[in-house]
Amino acid sequence: MLALAEVLDRDGRVRRSLPVSSWPLRLGRAIDNDLVLDDPHVASHHARVEPGAAGGLEVVALPGINGLQLGRRRIAPGGRAALDGADGTFGLGQTRVRLRLPGEALAPERPLARAGALWPALGAAIAFWLWVLVDHAVELDPGSRPSEWIAPLVAVPGALLLWTTLWALASKLFQHRLDFVAHLRIAGLGALAIEVAAFVLPWCAALSGWALPSRLAGGVSLLLVLWVVMAHARVVLPLQRRALAVLASAAAMAGGALLLTLNQQRHDRWFAELYTSTLPPPWLMWAPRVSPGQFMDEAQDLRPRLQEAVREAEAKRRDTADDDEI
Repeated sequence: MLALAEVLDRDGRVRRSLPVSSWPLRLGRAIDNDLVLDDPHVASHHARVEPGAAGGLEVVALPGINGLQLGRRRIAPGGRAALDGADGTFGLGQTRVRLRLPGEALAPERPLARAGALWPALGAAIAFWLWVLVDHAVELDPGSRPSEWIAPLVAVPGALLLWTTLWALASKLFQHRLDFVAHLRIAGLGALAIEVAAFVLPWCAALSGWALPSRLAGGVSLLLVLWVVMAHARVVLPLQRRALAVLASAAAMAGGALLLTLNQQRHDRWFAELYTSTLPPPWLMWAPRVSPGQFMDEAQDLRPRLQEAVREAEAKRRDTADDDEI
């Protein structure tokens, strides 16, 4: 056998193979070709692989419309190119063909993707659910109706299950395996990390008196969401890690720029306003304490800014009222 011609799926798996016992190797839709391709974008006699004058193999694009794709190069109909340095892979229409030669170096064996045990993944999901329930109980007003527990009790686990199922179906589509446990672990740990960060950073600001942790809470949540999505995507497309890293970097920069812009428009500042719905007990605070008099003196510095904000809000209200009258 001189070579092995393989027709590849879009995910790189071999769909069909043909041993090559003599040159040239003819490819096209006509049944008199050596490798018959069922692709409407391929000509009846589309390409030919043969030994080149300088040694090695060359692929020839026969007369037609679409030509060939060799790496990032397009070979016009009637052209030819050496297969050296292209990993023996070239495109005809929407079909990819790989030519393997005897003695070529093979990529090392890759370990099987293992989903891991079910209980750690289930534990991460349950920990996230319990965190949401406790957080809801702390923020709930006394005397609230029982119906207000429907969302944390039913909607939250339902949404987590739906999210995991959709990513598992994507793994089934691209990797031919469901990978439900792997996606459940990523979703549970990621959701728990987002909730913990949203709680810990404002509390660190309240305990320490430093504004920075609270101002960074939105950006940290954005990065964690991107990490969760990229972790899911790496399970679905394990061979596209470099492309996914580039995409994640671009998404982080675009998301950060959008977040800063929205904060500037809404609050006239780059970072979100300092806010937390619950304050830590005073005995936990490790920020330097100030007397009530010093606090009132320092609060006076806020008066001009607050008065300016009131004037701007009043002006906007008058402009809106005038527009409505018109």
